Amino acid sequence: MYSRRCLLVGFFTILCLTGSGQSAFSKTKSKIAILDLRDKGVGPDVASLLTGVISTRLAEIGIFTVITRDDIKNILTHEQDKILLGCADESCLTDIGGILGAEYLIAGEVGMVGQKYVIGLQRIDVKATKVVKRVDRQFEGSREKLLQEVANAAYKVIEDILQARSGMALLNVSEEGADILVDGKTVGSSPMKNLPLAAGPRDIRISKNGFVDWVRTIQVQPQQVQMLDVTMIPSAVFIQAYEDDAKSMRMWAWITLGTFVAMEAGAVALRTYTYLEYDPIEDDYANGEYRGMTSDEFFAKYKDDMDRAEIMDYAALAMGIAGIGVGVLSLYLFLEGDDPNRYEKFRGFKDDSPKVSLNPVTGGGTVSLQFGF
Repeated sequence: MYSRRCLLVGFFTILCLTGSGQSAFSKTKSKIAILDLRDKGVGPDVASLLTGVISTRLAEIGIFTVITRDDIKNILTHEQDKILLGCADESCLTDIGGILGAEYLIAGEVGMVGQKYVIGLQRIDVKATKVVKRVDRQFEGSREKLLQEVANAAYKVIEDILQARSGMALLNVSEEGADILVDGKTVGSSPMKNLPLAAGPRDIRISKNGFVDWVRTIQVQPQQVQMLDVTMIPSAVFIQAYEDDAKSMRMWAWITLGTFVAMEAGAVALRTYTYLEYDPIEDDYANGEYRGMTSDEFFAKYKDDMDRAEIMDYAALAMGIAGIGVGVLSLYLFLEGDDPNRYEKFRGFKDDSPKVSLNPVTGGGTVSLQFGF
């Protein structure tokens, strides 16, 4: 039996001989090796499948060159070499990572305890020769859930690396005040244009009372920006309540606008009437033209008319000022009120085409015509 030192020398020699295969790995990405998950009760086929899930998910992120179980088997071709693959202690695992030329090594196990699945993953920093991250998950559920939980554990075990290589999402949310959640945690509310996100898959949920939640899983690429146009879909109850309020405010806006027009028109009409009927009398009295009468006779004859003209002028002025106030209120209602038709498109298609129906009755039938407008 070779000593471990001899085995490492043999591995290094094999790795050099297979250097052309290693050149395919990107130099700009971190190399991460995925060892077979140890089977602790789920069966070797399931453990092998879950190892493949981890490799696939980490490769999809785009920041790693993943050395898969097949790559490892191709490199470790001799039976003596494969002895190391059965080891579980930390120093042994770092030796494997160094042989493979990986910066990180993912190892772990999956098993069952009673009715619970147990997943344990560890990430080893090969250069530092130590475990830098451990993730343990326990749950009850189906095999389908096991696939997702293993993927989640894989993302969790490299979480700090993903945080260091963030991307950005530019959000355009159709509704203000909507809660924005990333991976189940609230990060703010709309409007929020710039949303920094750790690299990898991220579950985005945008919710607002009265609206259907907008849910997407997006793949965040390091140092890249992606646009997200979010159209919130309102519920039927929300649309009805919104339209009732909006129509009520819009109705009052039109009522106050009509009142403003009527009051200003009334003020103009009053002032026009006094201008035509009474202003000539007041002008003659002020200019000393008494129409063949003395001053006292003229004043006595037209006093009631001049008093009436003064009252009508004050009424016209008051009506004009009040009308301006009503006009300002109308403008406010138009500007601040919501558009009653804002959510009309979410009501669905309305078929207004004419419909003819024949309904048989005893002794004959009836024909009806239905149409909408």
